[in-house]
Amino acid sequence: MLPSRASGLLIRSRHDDPAERRAHARGELVRVAPGRYVRAADWAPLSPEDRVVLRAVATLDRLGRTAVVSHVAAGAMWGMPLVGVPPSTTSITDPDRGRTHTGDHVTKHAAALSDVDLTTVEHMTLTTPARTAVDIALTASRSQAVAVLDHCLRARLCTLDEYWAALDRRDRRRGTSRVVWVGAFGSPLAESAGESVLRVALDGLGFPPPQLQRPFRDEVGLIGYGDFWWDHIGLLDEFDGLKKYRAAEYRGGLSVEDVVVREKLREDRLRALPEVRGVVRTVWRDLYRPAEVAAALARAGLHRQRTGFRTLHRD
Repeated sequence: MLPSRASGLLIRSRHDDPAERRAHARGELVRVAPGRYVRAADWAPLSPEDRVVLRAVATLDRLGRTAVVSHVAAGAMWGMPLVGVPPSTTSITDPDRGRTHTGDHVTKHAAALSDVDLTTVEHMTLTTPARTAVDIALTASRSQAVAVLDHCLRARLCTLDEYWAALDRRDRRRGTSRVVWVGAFGSPLAESAGESVLRVALDGLGFPPPQLQRPFRDEVGLIGYGDFWWDHIGLLDEFDGLKKYRAAEYRGGLSVEDVVVREKLREDRLRALPEVRGVVRTVWRDLYRPAEVAAALARAGLHRQRTGFRTLHRD
């Protein structure tokens, strides 16, 4: 969501209006910042990322547009994916602060800012994609950080060289090892945030790294690109984010039933290939049950290189 559209949804209250407080109590208005509301009917259909943008715009509407939007709030404005529960505060970076402070609605990060790490979008100052990816890698989970960097590389919001340069300019050294790990792990071949999170999960579970987006063909032609492929045992893991079934823009004019049939026929063609000895499907809810993911892959013949796993949204 662009800041201009978010600003158009805001209801601004200069005073403690009793009518607005009553409407909020009835559930007709959603309070997104002190003195800033949005109609519940406008709020309900918004994605988590758009809600983060709306809260950020509402916060800057009060603080003044000289504040620098950063971290997950800047990521949402760049269209970067959000993994897990949205943050309860809007992140800004203030180079004049001596330490980071989190209040009820705003987290003010204390960090130096270089001009090259700043840009302007619709009169709002925010960190560049590369600096945003580094800030998120320093403060969020590995899953969130990899999803953001994968998206940046895939969408060409930044390059790895720009990511490393933004890290070099960053004054904070604590947490650098994670930023380096994320930079080494990131890939433009992950086609969705779900695939990024699954890659982190597979690494944490101790499985060998898969080949990403491996092309498969039969006598008819190209079947498609497999999400995760382990050539040594002929195993394919397809991540199903369910958008292809639920969202009309991903169905290409087909009905849900048509998409299900298409996916079934595609999987039949994959299973008929001599090099494919097994196909596993993983969906979003499986990512919260890593032991079940490990068991499904083990049943398919994939062995861990090491045991133990990291949690997916906290580490």
